[in-house]
Amino acid sequence: MENREGAGGYFFVPDKRVVDIAEDNPPQYINIDQLSMAIVAEGLGLKPIYGQNMMLSFVYMKPHSVAALHSHPEEQIGLVLEGEYEFELNGVRKMIGKGDVYVVPPNVPHGAVTYDKSCVALDIFSPPRSGYREMLQAAKKVVTFDE
Repeated sequence: MENREGAGGYFFVPDKRVVDIAEDNPPQYINIDQLSMAIVAEGLGLKPIYGQNMMLSFVYMKPHSVAALHSHPEEQIGLVLEGEYEFELNGVRKMIGKGDVYVVPPNVPHGAVTYDKSCVALDIFSPPRSGYREMLQAAKKVVTFDE
């Protein structure tokens, strides 16, 4: 492996390569294709990944599906990876597609609707969304999400 030390400036060079870690927050490598999907509404599936202070959620929406208008105390930033949907953010609706980002401050109402196309988005929450684990435990689990 090439020497990755000494990048300087932007990157902090650690004193050692391995540190003690908390058992409830281990470093991980995860492949999203190997995660089960939680179906939380008709045509809407989620694949979450939890850290201690933030979480990711891959959102899969089939054509003609709805992520109901809702709000939560956690900050959320999302990125459309594939397809498109109409995103509503604090009463303003906009069609967004691949490469578009949305920033949802705490407690701001938001939701999404797909029309003829499906959509895959990545949502990031900080801190991790409260109640999310419980909601997903109660959801139907599937390995694939075929259209």
